[in-house]
Amino acid sequence: FTGINKFNNLDFTAGTTETFHMFYFRHLGKRLRLFKDEYFYHHMMRRNYFKDYLDIDPNTLETNDVVVMSCPFSGTGGIPDNFYEILQKCSDLSIPVMLDLAYINISNVHDLNLDYDCIETVTTSLSKVFPVEELRIGIRMERVLNDDPVHAYNLNNYVNLQSVHIGNELIKNFSNRWLVEKYKGLQIDTCNGLGVRPSDCVIFGIADKGIYDEYNRGGEKNRLCFSKVWDGRLNEN
Repeated sequence: FTGINKFNNLDFTAGTTETFHMFYFRHLGKRLRLFKDEYFYHHMMRRNYFKDYLDIDPNTLETNDVVVMSCPFSGTGGIPDNFYEILQKCSDLSIPVMLDLAYINISNVHDLNLDYDCIETVTTSLSKVFPVEELRIGIRMERVLNDDPVHAYNLNNYVNLQSVHIGNELIKNFSNRWLVEKYKGLQIDTCNGLGVRPSDCVIFGIADKGIYDEYNRGGEKNRLCFSKVWDGRLNEN
């Protein structure tokens, strides 16, 4: 990932969610910009904490905005629409950006350019690629050191060492491509059976509006998630 080495202020977090808290509270006075079909947590924060909001459009970005994007995108599992155009515009206007990379290890996204001055925070976790969501194993990567609670307790080793150890053992013993490689064939078969397109994220299928509209998340595409069917939590019928 081009530019990832510039985010050298690293903190352990309780999943990606704890990173979200800190970033949002840092920018509460700004106008929040999200995609309509962004991860529900970000829209929950919008409803509860931001008085001013507008959907993301690179043509309407302004200096008092703050931008949050998931990449791979929560609505499709791919690169968000106009991703690099948005980042360039945010850099030109000094708009702070947080990138939520929660899906990166279950996707076919191999290359990202993170070398944009606007990107303040990048976060990801092991909750999607391993069955450890309840252990809350996340990382926050920031361009500039921020004196906030997350950094303070990392500085004093006040972190969940059990989760740190388990996460470290997992990434030592499994490739970050293991889940994609294991389920890619099943994803293709499932998508063919349903008449939808495989997403870049191996657990998703993507349909146009008019097909499986019950799975629409507010955007132009409908995202079907297969994970609960594959592991038996939902009956395929």
